[in-house]
This record gives sequence, structure tokens and C-alpha cells, in this order.
Amino acid sequence: MKFISIAIKDFKELIRDQRGLFMILGFPLFFMLVFGFAFGGMGQENEPHLLAVVNYDQGANFPLTNEEVNFGNNFTEVLQDSKYEDSDVNLFNVTVTTESEADRLIKSREVDAAIIIPEDFSQSMVQLIISNLNQQNIMVIPEGTTNASNNFTSVIIKGDTSFSNFGVSQAILVGTLQQFQEETVSAISETISPSTAPSAESITTSVESVPGTESFSMFDFLAPGMMVFAILLLATTVAAALSREVETGTLARLKMSRMRSFDLLFGGLIPWSLVAAAQIVILLVVAIIMGFKWQGGLNSLILAIFIAVIGGIASVALGMIIAAFAKNDRQAANLGTLVTVPVSFLSGAFFALPPVVIGDFLGKQVQIYDLLPWTHTLTALRAVLTFGEGLNDITYSLGWMIVLTLILFVIGVGIFSRTRLSAEN
Repeated sequence: MKFISIAIKDFKELIRDQRGLFMILGFPLFFMLVFGFAFGGMGQENEPHLLAVVNYDQGANFPLTNEEVNFGNNFTEVLQDSKYEDSDVNLFNVTVTTESEADRLIKSREVDAAIIIPEDFSQSMVQLIISNLNQQNIMVIPEGTTNASNNFTSVIIKGDTSFSNFGVSQAILVGTLQQFQEETVSAISETISPSTAPSAESITTSVESVPGTESFSMFDFLAPGMMVFAILLLATTVAAALSREVETGTLARLKMSRMRSFDLLFGGLIPWSLVAAAQIVILLVVAIIMGFKWQGGLNSLILAIFIAVIGGIASVALGMIIAAFAKNDRQAANLGTLVTVPVSFLSGAFFALPPVVIGDFLGKQVQIYDLLPWTHTLTALRAVLTFGEGLNDITYSLGWMIVLTLILFVIGVGIFSRTRLSAEN
């Protein structure tokens, strides 16, 4: 029965290594939670479609009552109030915004689609109602009020056609617009003649791709996420390297030379920052070979390298924090993986997570994921490499990156100095 003794011994060793046991049990648990949060609806059967609404409608005079009406506002309210059948869950999570901001939200996949209501939407709705009444030979409309050509406007549904959520949202929007027209025309017409038949004419929709996304594939959206994941993995390597220097006594000898902890840790940023820059160049070349549609040329590459360096500094700071709690390099590597992989998911490197808004800043919504510098690293890389945008377009993301990276670096230096360099004079 020696196998029982061996089993007991191994079981005790397993229990004794609490951090290793936590990684074995906690790592799969985290993946289940993240994928459940992203795709499972957290127990909710239906999820609202994320929609940006751009309302240019100028309103129109309604000849039956001689009142000003704005059907664009009415349709926006319908979108905001629509719910799933037999459910209290809204069909859309609506953000009323400008067209330029809607494009940005689409590019970052913060919304699934945008609907642009044209300035003559109300005029077309009035024309639709009048046309329906005239078709029924109901002589209530003054002669010359109608437009003989009946050229109705078109509502634009805008999005990234390579995004699966856009296709679903587009289909629902087309149905919602059609229902809005039918119900509005029917309600007004029935007040005049209960027997009025529904109109065969309608306001149509057209689909537009956000500039720069017409020929995109899913890989064009995911490639920058892979780059951010690679940058984040630097934290694991840095944590293992720092832990190894503690084990081998290198740090102890550096203490004797009266080197400050800031000099040691800040000096380490130079090689690791160069590694982050090299990662971007290498991964971009491979991505282009695999079909990535790189936009922006040399300027975008220079911006991407600069973004990668800032993201790399944030990863080095995270590596310091991990190394402060690891007993050896093996444990640092395991702990680093346990931290960096979840952070990459939370940064949106692999797929967009449901929005969790915690406030507003400079007119933009701030989500809980925005507290991570790598979220803004991803946004900036995607902007310059996928969409070919310039420095002015990523100023907001760069600002967040720099501030959050500085905060994280100060925390990393403080924690590592206190736990590993406390004997320093």
C-alpha cells in the first residue's frame, strides 16, 4: 500500500503550495467568468444591442393640424423604449451623439451600429401620410400640398460590416423602422377614415460602412489585440527576471553599491521598452503577411512604436508588482500568467466586453475597463494601424495611457522597493 503514502505526500505538497493551487483552480474559473460575462448575458436571456443615433431631422409642418412635428425625435424615442417581446429588457441601448463620435464608437466597437436620421425625415413622413390618404381618395389634403414625385428619403444604417453584431442590429433596425412607419401612418389615417388601408410606399434604409472598414475582416480588428497581449506578456518575463535577481543575490550586491531602487528599476525600462517596440514591428510584419490591411504608412508605424513603448512601461510596472509577491522565478512566471491573461481579456484584446459605464470625462463615457492602461493602448493601436488615424485622433487615449502608466509605475516602484529593497540606505 505504498501508493497511499505517496498519494498522501503529494497531496500535502499540493496543499502546501497554495499559490500554485490557486492558479490551477482560479485560472479556469476566471475564463469561465469572463466568457460567461461576455457571451452568456450573466443569466439574462436577451441583451440590448448597442446603438448610436445621429438625428439630423429638422422637423416639418403637418398640414392637417398646421403644427410643427419632428418624427426623428419620435423615432429616437421608439428606439429607446423598444423592448424584447415578453420581456422588460430594452431592444437597444441608445447613445444619441454626433456622426463623428458615432464613427469612433463603431471603430472601437463600443456600439454595434449607428443609425443616421436625415434632415428631411419628418418631411418624408408627412409626405408618406399624405400619399396614403390620397391613394384612398380621401379629399382632406389641400391641392398642391403633396409632392407628385413621392421621392422619400433614406435612413442610413452605418457600421463595420465585418462585425457580426452589425448584421444582427441592421436587420432589427430595418424591422423597427418599418413598424414605426406603419404604426404612425395607420394611427393618423384612422383618425380620418377607419377603413384606410396601409400604404405600399415607405421610407427605405441604406447601409454604409465606416470609412476604412469596407474590406475589413475580423483579423483586421483582432491583430492589434494580439499586439497588446504580447506587450502584456512582458510583465511575466520582467517579474521572473526580477525574482531571479533576488534569488541569485544580484540585488543584494547592487544595494551594497548604494544604487537607488529608482535607478535600478528605471534603468530596466530601457531594454524592455526596446523589446516592446520590436514586438510591434515583428508582429505587424507577420500580420501583414497573414492578410492584415495596414493603414497609415510610416507615420502610423512610428506612432504604433511610441504607443507600444508606453504600454511596455506599464507592463514593466505590473511585472514589479508581481515580483514583489513571488518567492522565486517559477512562481513569478505562474503568477504573471495568472494576472496578465485576465488583464488582456479585460482590456478587450480578444473581444469586446459588455459596457460597464462608471462616469463621464471630457464628454466621453468612462468604463471600468478604462482604468487599465492597456485598454487605451489597444484603442490607440487599432486607431493608427487599422484605421490609419493620426496623432490628433488618439490624443485622448494617449493621455489616459500616460497618466495610468505613471501611476502604475510609481506603485510598482514603491511596492517592489518596500518588499525587495527595504535594506537599501
